[in-house]
Amino acid sequence: MGQWFYKLCLVVLIWSLQKANVELSFGVSLAVAILCFRKNISSSAALLIIILFGLVLIGSITVFAPENDYYFFTKDLVYFLRPITVIASGYFITMRLENKKSFLNILVLMGFYFAFMHLFKMAVNFTIIPADTTRIRTYFGRYNHVESIALILIICVKELPMKKTRYKFFYQLMVACLIVSFLFYFSRTMILVVISMSMAYYGYLKLNQKSAMVLAGMLILGSIGIAILSTYEPEKENGVVVDSFFSKLKNSFDESFSLKNVDVTSLDRRVLWKHWRAYEAHMVYGEVDKEKQWLTGQGFGSTVDIGFEAKLDGEMTQHLSLTHNGFAYLYLKTGILGLVIYFLMVLYLYSFAYAPQERKLQKIGNNLLVACTFYILISSFVVTGIFKPYDMATLVIGGAFALKQMKLENRNSRNEGDT
Repeated sequence: MGQWFYKLCLVVLIWSLQKANVELSFGVSLAVAILCFRKNISSSAALLIIILFGLVLIGSITVFAPENDYYFFTKDLVYFLRPITVIASGYFITMRLENKKSFLNILVLMGFYFAFMHLFKMAVNFTIIPADTTRIRTYFGRYNHVESIALILIICVKELPMKKTRYKFFYQLMVACLIVSFLFYFSRTMILVVISMSMAYYGYLKLNQKSAMVLAGMLILGSIGIAILSTYEPEKENGVVVDSFFSKLKNSFDESFSLKNVDVTSLDRRVLWKHWRAYEAHMVYGEVDKEKQWLTGQGFGSTVDIGFEAKLDGEMTQHLSLTHNGFAYLYLKTGILGLVIYFLMVLYLYSFAYAPQERKLQKIGNNLLVACTFYILISSFVVTGIFKPYDMATLVIGGAFALKQMKLENRNSRNEGDT
């Protein structure tokens, strides 16, 4: 098949991930993996797939349990298989491309596309743009991790072919659009992802003296920022943009990790909503402990009872199949064993910080894998990590393994200006 076909497959795959529909992205990634399949796969990529498949095996233990709800079982199975199919499809597509850097170029181009559409929508509806971040995000979008990855590639990859384009003004204009669009999502997760992945890519998060000094500086700055936020009192949470955004920042820790001074037995939704991620995790740990299923969790098909009906994703429900906290989600489905395997996966990806980097493409691949380590860790605390519907880390990981594998990077140097 022609190169245009493989590039089109990558575009469709990125689009399906951004749609944040698990079934759609699973179906597309599975189809792409089959269409672009190569019988040879690198041992490093194969090992990661085997590690992730271990989670599928643990969660599937309950397949023959008589009380199992097979709708939720199938749903969980798709959630856990999807990272594998996305990694495989990203790997196979990149291996099929004559110019492997086209993988990076297409990611950036898709980031430009989504940024332009985001700003265009805001410009068309300029007169109705609300004054607080919550409603801005509700009307115009809460996140776009394609844009996050595109911004990271522009910041980090000096060899990005697009930077050598003849159309410098157009490129710079689209970069400006990307930055503005990125900021208008007011996403704490996206900001943390870009900062941490960029630091990891440049080696500032390796365990050495240089990184220790950088981390010490970041801790000092972070402590100052937290101190300022703790004394900052917004006029009202849904007031002007600045007030509402800083209110969200101030509540970040309590929302995700703290139930201090919260009476969970009262089931007061007005109080619990400000600590929702922490409350979900608390209920998961309590339920698994009650069932004494610490080792393997409750398996695929299990749900957690939050104690009352709540409207989530447009539906009233009391039993959640998913939780925001990725570690709580893993613990519910696969127990301590699953958490151990997940952390082994993270450590495995981080180990490429110390892998040989003899060639430019190999260096880019290794650095992207290390950067994705921190993407996964951050997203696992606030959403379901690599299992979230719009996860881009797995796609980047698949492509990075293909970049690492290339032995002759000068083979297609005539195409390096491809945009």
